[in-house]
Amino acid sequence: MAQILSPVCTDLLKFQNSALSSRSGASPRFSAKTTGASSSWYLPRYAGKRRTDSIGRLRVATEDASSLSTGDVADDYYAVLGLLPDATQEEIKKAYYNCMKSCHPDLSGNDPETTNFCMFINDIYEILSDPVQRMVYDEIHGYTVTAINPFLDDSTPRDHVFVDEFACIGCKNCANVAPDIFQIEEDFGRARACNQRGNPDLVQQAVETCPVDCIHQTSAAQLSLLEDEMRRVERVNVALMLSGMGSGAVDVFRMARSRWEKRQAKVLNQARSRMMKRKNTDETPSYWDNLWGKQNEYQKSEEEVQERAQRAAAAARRWREYSRRGVDKRPTFKLPDSASRGDN
Repeated sequence: MAQILSPVCTDLLKFQNSALSSRSGASPRFSAKTTGASSSWYLPRYAGKRRTDSIGRLRVATEDASSLSTGDVADDYYAVLGLLPDATQEEIKKAYYNCMKSCHPDLSGNDPETTNFCMFINDIYEILSDPVQRMVYDEIHGYTVTAINPFLDDSTPRDHVFVDEFACIGCKNCANVAPDIFQIEEDFGRARACNQRGNPDLVQQAVETCPVDCIHQTSAAQLSLLEDEMRRVERVNVALMLSGMGSGAVDVFRMARSRWEKRQAKVLNQARSRMMKRKNTDETPSYWDNLWGKQNEYQKSEEEVQERAQRAAAAARRWREYSRRGVDKRPTFKLPDSASRGDN
């Protein structure tokens, strides 16, 4: 059984955009100049590659959830609820209800802070309470041994668009060409892809006319990881960057790839350890054993996987927006002692 850790809604865990320092370094990038896009958006395909301690519990979050403190960034949805990634559905449900007791509008009134946090927790629970959606989330983020690094997977279409805000110079070209897709942020003066459904010809035109090649066409899974990485990094106004007063170059693609690889390495190492220790035991399989080559319980078509991946990407973007507005922080509203003890 997975250990239930102190959730974000009961501890002083907060999420901030400045948790990671800027990194630099060159690495292969997706080419922003593409051709032949008629009804979809494409990037050059990469050859697909499949990456080939204790019994009963896997601690695979990049940061152990038990070590999170005020000011830390939650690594994933599980950490927000105070869980580890091998949590059972029952444990997820219990953690969700514990959070809701602290922030549900019926108990806390119409306080905007608690209402917004309640919406954020509902977003998380919608993903983790659906077995198939949770499976897709785990595969995207490298929490299964069968997962493929989305940045090396050529089996999914590049039908989403991502703006590398650390390369964007705020020229507004993309927002003028495809205003339904791209907008300029007021706070930082950079372009953002605010919509993933629009005229593909206009998107292609925006990509090809971008003066700094900061627009990239990605898969839904890649977009999930990139948006997740963007909520962790410190951002500066484009004017400061152009004046040389901002932080150094940040390669968000490399950072997202590296985070996935480290997480996957932990999963593989601990899976091997668990298999060795369970070899001669009759231990009951956990939730994750069904994800390690025993996925017959939840069959899914290719179309469903793609649709679920799109939902995961949209959820990742919402988390980034929650983080930008401070909505994903623990509400300061305190329930009366009688209300907090009323359930259970």
